[in-house]
Amino acid sequence: MAAVTGRFAEARLYLIYCMALLHPGRTLPTFAEFPDRTCDLNQHSDDELTLLIEEGRRQLDRQMADLDRIRNRAGVLATVSLALTAALATKASGAVQQHWILLALYICSCTLAVLAIAGAASVLSARAVFGRTDTYLATQAARPLRTSLAETYAELSGVGEETVRTFLTVFRDAVTLTVASALVFLPVLAGLARDTNNPPATKEQTCRTSTTCSAPTPRK
Repeated sequence: MAAVTGRFAEARLYLIYCMALLHPGRTLPTFAEFPDRTCDLNQHSDDELTLLIEEGRRQLDRQMADLDRIRNRAGVLATVSLALTAALATKASGAVQQHWILLALYICSCTLAVLAIAGAASVLSARAVFGRTDTYLATQAARPLRTSLAETYAELSGVGEETVRTFLTVFRDAVTLTVASALVFLPVLAGLARDTNNPPATKEQTCRTSTTCSAPTPRK
C-alpha cells in the first residue's frame, strides 16, 4: 500500500479519501507503508504454533469488527452532516444579504460541511485492505503446514492494523469538520435572528398634493 507522509500528511490524505468518491474501488493510501515481515518459527513447538494461529485469527476478526464499528458511526455522521447542510441551504437567501464577514463565515461553514460529508462517505465506501489467507494457496505452502500458516498470520496482521488506523483518523477528521461547521454557523444564525427581530424601518410614503392658496378679499 502507498503511504502519505511529510507536512500536512493528515490533511492531504483526507482530501485523497474525499476525491476517491469519484474513483470507487481504488486502493487508497495509508499513513505508513507497513514493512514486510519475515518470521522464523522453526524453533516453536506445535502447541505454540497453534496458539499463534488462533491469535492471528482473532486479530483479523477484531480488525474487521473495528472497521464495521467505524463505518456504522460514519453512517450516523453522514446523516448529521447532511442535516446540517440542509439547514445551511435554507439560510442561503438571508446569508447573502448579511455583512461580508457573516457571508464569509457562511461560505466557510458550507465548505466544512461538504468536506465532512465527503469524508464520512469515503469511510463508508472506500476499499479497505486487510491481510487474508487463501485456503487453496495454503494447501500449496511449504511443509509443515502449521508453521507456514502461522508465519502467514504473523506477516499479514500489520496490514489490517494500519488500515483501521487510517480509517479511524479519517472518521475523526470528519467529526471535527462537522463540529467546526456548526460552530462557524452559529454567528450567522445570530445575525439572521437579529435581522428578523429588528426589521428595517420603512419610510412612510406621502402623496404630494397641490393646493391653491387664495388671498383674502380686502374689505371695502
